[in-house]
Amino acid sequence: MNVQEIIDAFGAYYENSGQNQTRVRTMLTQGLVTPGVCMPIKTDDTVFRLAKLTTQHIVQPFQKGWTPRNAAAFTPNEIRLYHFKVDEDISPDEVEATWLGFLESESVTRKDWPLVKFLIEKGYIPQINHDMELFEYGKGIYLEPTPGTSGVTGSSMDGLCIQLQRGVDNATINSVPLGALNKDTIYDQVEAFVDGISQIYQGIEMSVFMSQSWRKHYLRDKRDSGHYFRTSDKDVDESIDFTNQKVVELACLNGTDLIFATPKENLLHLTKKSTNKTKFSIEESKREVSFLCDWWEGMGFGMNAAVWTNLVPTPPVGG
Repeated sequence: MNVQEIIDAFGAYYENSGQNQTRVRTMLTQGLVTPGVCMPIKTDDTVFRLAKLTTQHIVQPFQKGWTPRNAAAFTPNEIRLYHFKVDEDISPDEVEATWLGFLESESVTRKDWPLVKFLIEKGYIPQINHDMELFEYGKGIYLEPTPGTSGVTGSSMDGLCIQLQRGVDNATINSVPLGALNKDTIYDQVEAFVDGISQIYQGIEMSVFMSQSWRKHYLRDKRDSGHYFRTSDKDVDESIDFTNQKVVELACLNGTDLIFATPKENLLHLTKKSTNKTKFSIEESKREVSFLCDWWEGMGFGMNAAVWTNLVPTPPVGG
């Protein structure tokens, strides 16, 4: 906990001038979005296993001889849950002789000071949600942690972006190439994308997920298309004409040109010990206070075959 700038600006002493928690402002953090568009599943497993039944054509003209086709096949699929944690140490006494002294208490037990609750509610929990949404769910790439070294945010799980790319590379996820996205043609590109979805799935309600910026460009391009009578921008919505699909923004895709679509029941959010994400264990050793929590989460697709994306296969090395 760094309070040096407070000391430099306001002095190394506490003076009651009416300051309170409302004067400690925080920047906006990104709330959770992606779990809300997923099918939630609570599990005690660390690897959630599924299977896909595939049945080939079985209808054939009659003949007296026995001519089976062996049409049914089961293929495995699994979604990994990843173990996350928060470890933080503070020395509450650092705030006592500063402008922040109103966050201390006469209690000898430092973990009961108002500072502790304030940090959890206004600092740590919002930051957990921010980190998960912007760095893990979408763009996360798992790296095995180095023992004794704090891991990097964004390396705790394989997020949706890398899962989609791997699926396209191994031809288990459907690629609908659109070329480089263009804000002046994104309306047509999105229509081309949904036209690339398997015909049998086009009647299913699906969200076409993209970043917040591309959703905005889609709506603007739709507004400027000249095919609608409008009295305001509120007349332009996220629907994709003549389909059961609609454009939905995901903060976890911000900064990418990725588009994907799948039925909601196929996009799974798996949790284990999920309440621990906001339930901190608070430990006090001498005059130090430690915050710790850990939980499990995973995100992925029940069937890759029911996923479409504008990603294309990764070119071979040297290709």
